[in-house]
Amino acid sequence: MLPLEDALAQMLNQLPFPTKTETLALTEAADRVCAEDVISPINVPSFDNSAMDGYAVRLADLQQSMTLSVAGKSFAGNPFQGEWVAQSAVRIMTGAMIPEGADAVVMQEDVTVNEDGSVTFSALPKANQNIRRIGEDVKKGDVVLHQGDELNAVSLPLLASLGIAEVKAFPRLKVAVLSTGDELVPVGKPLEAGQIYDTNRLAVHLMLEQLGCEVINLGIIRDDPHALRAALAMHAELAKSGDMKNVDWAQYK
Repeated sequence: MLPLEDALAQMLNQLPFPTKTETLALTEAADRVCAEDVISPINVPSFDNSAMDGYAVRLADLQQSMTLSVAGKSFAGNPFQGEWVAQSAVRIMTGAMIPEGADAVVMQEDVTVNEDGSVTFSALPKANQNIRRIGEDVKKGDVVLHQGDELNAVSLPLLASLGIAEVKAFPRLKVAVLSTGDELVPVGKPLEAGQIYDTNRLAVHLMLEQLGCEVINLGIIRDDPHALRAALAMHAELAKSGDMKNVDWAQYK
């Protein structure tokens, strides 16, 4: 008996590498296999932004005084535009662009808002604290998906976050499934003496669909080497032409 690993290796070595590809919208590419390396066209984040709701500060200002005035606000999609005067902070929200010159963001829980509108910081923050720098997650030019990666609920949103609307994928694998055995009976028909229901084919069919395969159900082939050989030969020939839907497999059963 050949070990399973050796048998699988021999089978895989005889399979040709796929050459056909399809360009699909992301919404149509689920459960496919990526056909080429995908390069990021942008940096992620595409600009320095805040990881917290709080206050953007310059460390040089805080080293002079732990209480600063507030020069303005920076919101996601609406960055701070005013003049950032010395000895002041900028109110900032999560995801908002960091004002030029900011060294850190102090989360709002560590800040006391005074009656006159100024803010007092409880401790000196570290440089770059709570700042997500440009390209920190993905740098422009990085390979974000490799050929052979699965296109799924993790990888496809990643492509969307990079502004990539389409992806090149291999066509779905077509896999024919059949059962052999004179004792097998299709589910739903009454059993006679010595017969059992054909359940393994259903299990294999479902597992192949979960792998993203296009499954061709050949049914039950009678327990005869000539019938089995004829069915496999017919399937192989039709697979080349792509026409598998109009076959009367009953002749082999």
